[in-house]
Amino acid sequence: MWSGEGGPPWCSWPPRKSLMYLSDKPNFSLIQTLLDSLQQELRLLLDPPDGTKLRPATTCLELWLCHPEFSSGMYYIDPNQGSSADALLAYCSFTSSSKQTCLHPELPQLPMKAWMDESAEDGSFYWLSRLDQGESVVQMRFLRLHSVSASQTVTYSCHPGSRLGPTDTEVKFLTDTRMQSYLGELNHCVPVEEAVSSSGESVLEFEDLQLLPLRDVAVMNSGNFTHQFSFTVGPTSLI
Repeated sequence: MWSGEGGPPWCSWPPRKSLMYLSDKPNFSLIQTLLDSLQQELRLLLDPPDGTKLRPATTCLELWLCHPEFSSGMYYIDPNQGSSADALLAYCSFTSSSKQTCLHPELPQLPMKAWMDESAEDGSFYWLSRLDQGESVVQMRFLRLHSVSASQTVTYSCHPGSRLGPTDTEVKFLTDTRMQSYLGELNHCVPVEEAVSSSGESVLEFEDLQLLPLRDVAVMNSGNFTHQFSFTVGPTSLI
């Protein structure tokens, strides 16, 4: 029992406004992520990609998930999932341990020749040739978002009549950002009778999801204009 008019003594009038805590507010970014994931699953269920130009997959991994019976080969992928007009032709490597998306450079082989130009300033870097893969920047950025790692190899070779010598020269590899380069050293190519090393080539390995693929290579001009060498650029492999 209580006395007096109105409600119980523990009630207030007018009622207080309810408090909304931060945890009570909807997480719109999480909701959007869940909706995007649901939309992607519905797309794969209703219209699964088959790796053709008209129905490309986002990555080779997605293609394999839809068609585990597919073997390794060339397939179309569309990382930004927009119009299939800008789909990329990639080599999909399906093994028991990994499902890789491999993009090959337009110029995988820089020919064997004396690259140093007499007109080049001594002590400056001499850029050889663009190693651009021809893929759009937008597509590559989306492909990185769908990947967890990237790797690429470059093989530096001397002329058959030469071997890797004891002296070094600086080399730069321009990365995808166009603002950052890998800086390293390579052995000069010298005649066989002067060589200390018995090998005529060296393999360089790069691993960086944010920087690959390589775009160009430059060698420091040391004044040796008879120095004959070549580069073989491998594909960029993304997982």
